[in-house]
Amino acid sequence: MTKAISIGTAFGTELRLHWSWLLLPPGVVVYSLATGPWREAALNFLLLVAVYICVLVHEVGQVLAVRRFGLGTRDLILYPFWGIARLTQMSDRPWQEIYLAATGPILLALLATLIGAALAFTGTAIELTWGDTEPFAESFFRDLFWATVGLTALHLLPVLPLDGGRVFRAALAIRTSRLRATEAAAAISTLAAGCLLIAAVAWMQSPLAGVVGVLLFLSAQDDLGRTRYFEDLRDGSRNRSHAYRAPAAMVPADHVVTPDCRPEEPHFTGFTWNARARLWIEWRDGRPVSANALIGDGHR
Repeated sequence: MTKAISIGTAFGTELRLHWSWLLLPPGVVVYSLATGPWREAALNFLLLVAVYICVLVHEVGQVLAVRRFGLGTRDLILYPFWGIARLTQMSDRPWQEIYLAATGPILLALLATLIGAALAFTGTAIELTWGDTEPFAESFFRDLFWATVGLTALHLLPVLPLDGGRVFRAALAIRTSRLRATEAAAAISTLAAGCLLIAAVAWMQSPLAGVVGVLLFLSAQDDLGRTRYFEDLRDGSRNRSHAYRAPAAMVPADHVVTPDCRPEEPHFTGFTWNARARLWIEWRDGRPVSANALIGDGHR
């Protein structure tokens, strides 16, 4: 699900596009031309591109928030209406994820406020209308305002991998394990994606909403799969020995635990990423206990 095309880097983070990011704009144009005039198709295409830019700003803002937190990002995978920034450190402290995820809706709400303020300053009405393309520029910015409002509302939903879903998962993980919290969040995400898909077919008659529902379901399952994989790694290292052990990898120790992958917290428990050796290092109470290269390439 996370196979994507690399397009470069931003702030030291690799940017990658999910296949849906490239296929959706031409699909929107074809559908719009088949159901309406060309001006509406042009408006929908430009609006989708503008939404993509808003999503990119939202995700880059979260990457910068991650940096302020003293963490790193391996890559940023861009989907049409959300993104997944994969960190170089996975902590067992849920409050970190709450803080980082909460910055997303705040940034989107700020974008909506700025666009709404610009419309108010120019005297443009912001009433929600459908299919109105005249005048073109005013229609575009009015629709963009409501699109950013919709994006903000979307990311507040308790659905993985959206920001609201990550906050919901982290809040559950405070009282239970991350795996159980992810399973609960993924179940809610599956229900929400199913409801969106049914609504897209039976009520909204919107192929775009149906595609979003399918992508949400697949993204949530991908998140659940990664969480289960890391839990299997943790359980495997615990079953091999109850005592702390040095990293179990066939490479020199100084190549496994390097300064750039050593956590700052003295009693850190979780995983850190060694980019040079392409290994995940498992830490328990501040000590490395294993190294795993099976998922080290990061391009699953």
